[in-house]
Amino acid sequence: MTIAIQSAARIFALLTWVVLIALTSACKGIFGIGDSTDQSPTEASQPYVTLSMIMPGDESARMREFVDNELNARLKQDLNIKLELTYIPWADYQSKVELALSTGESYDLFWYGTAFVSDYKTKGYIQPLDTLLQTYGQALTANIPADNFKQYEMDGSLWAIPSQAFTSAGKFTSVMVRQDLLESVGMKSIRTIADLEAFYTKMHERDPSYYGYLENDRGQDVLWRELSDQPLTFLDENQMFAVNEDTGELVDYLESDLYKKVAQVRKRWVDIGVIDKRLAGNKAANIDQEDAGKLLFRVGAVSRAMENLQTVQNAEPGAKLREYYLAPDKPKYIVAPSNEAYMIPTKALHPERAMQFMNWILQSEEHYNFIIYGVEGKDYRIENDKIHLLTNDQFMYEWMWRNKNYFMPTTNVDDSVVEDMLHNDDNARISNIFGFHFNQEPVKKEYAKVLAVYNEKFLPINLGIVGYDQAFPGSMEALKKAGYDKVWGEFKRQYADFRAAQTSRADREESK
Repeated sequence: MTIAIQSAARIFALLTWVVLIALTSACKGIFGIGDSTDQSPTEASQPYVTLSMIMPGDESARMREFVDNELNARLKQDLNIKLELTYIPWADYQSKVELALSTGESYDLFWYGTAFVSDYKTKGYIQPLDTLLQTYGQALTANIPADNFKQYEMDGSLWAIPSQAFTSAGKFTSVMVRQDLLESVGMKSIRTIADLEAFYTKMHERDPSYYGYLENDRGQDVLWRELSDQPLTFLDENQMFAVNEDTGELVDYLESDLYKKVAQVRKRWVDIGVIDKRLAGNKAANIDQEDAGKLLFRVGAVSRAMENLQTVQNAEPGAKLREYYLAPDKPKYIVAPSNEAYMIPTKALHPERAMQFMNWILQSEEHYNFIIYGVEGKDYRIENDKIHLLTNDQFMYEWMWRNKNYFMPTTNVDDSVVEDMLHNDDNARISNIFGFHFNQEPVKKEYAKVLAVYNEKFLPINLGIVGYDQAFPGSMEALKKAGYDKVWGEFKRQYADFRAAQTSRADREESK
């Protein structure tokens, strides 16, 4: 009898111990005790999926290896996803992205510049993100200022994630130069158009293998700082209209004396060789020459001197870059706090996971450094609050996600360049067109025709390949026939509505 009682007691104790272990395990599952993955229950329970993302440029060998191994292993653990990147060369990026969007290919995420958000929203290519951001984007809203999101709000909804949160005044109105080559010909800085021309002439006399300037899609407003006595900002990506920042009035740029002055400078650049007309307008050639270290200057972008340094130093290890503003004492304007826009296509198969992935990048400095620089100790190490690169291969583009809360410069960038970036917005002003988006829908047929004529007739003038006096009258006549005046009228109407809404909002704020 005693033996039976003892056996029963041992069995009861064993069963009690098993139940206790089961309850403890259940508590871990419910309350996250002992969980090392930092996953929410929702994320942990989601099925394993492939997230398809489009990126511009060319994928480096180490980036391919990193995605296939370390990154996807980490994303599987944290988000239960596999990232699949499709790279499109810069020269083909716009056309191929739009083809993918218009044909309904099932990509989940892609990047582009601010100017394309309104257009893609109008065309139905992208989906609103408010609910997704609210549900899955806590780290995004914690690390990106609320005003940055406002630039992508249209018709009461959010259409893109402004992934960069950094200084942005005067973006695309500076000029980036090969500082090492500038100093090698006895010059220290750039302040005028004459300085740029002198830099080219001195370098060309010493080594004619270098090119001056090859871009055609930007750069006119770089020259405005010197050539115009009024502060102007482009109203549209296609550079036909502008706003006078002093008066708030719109300007028909193409029919202004300023356009003639810019065209004359560009024609002179062709005549003296600053622009090589054999390569002018060829985006691929422009990129190739810069990557080969053969471009003397190009349009800046606040931090392009840091962004492009790694690539240029792969070609010429001693290369240095720096950005300058012509007429540097004139004010700079903030048109948009971020030019980087991540969008989720309407046909995305996994929009929730796309938002979770973007949110994951900004969840911590460790995540941020991991996806931008790779594996610490293998691809980079931190030295005195700077990133020391151990590989020359690109990972995720740092400029796409540059964030003031996590930013560290790389050790190969001069401190003076970092100071330029950090203080770029000092005394900057908010542009009159901050938050303005042009809706092409009311004039989409005319706008398409106008852009076709503009690209055919005006780009050669912009580049200086044909002279203003020779080509402008016929080109302007063709533009008018295509519907230019109607498009210009619609710009003015929408801008007037925008300004009225801004005034009304300001009045409401004052009355509170």
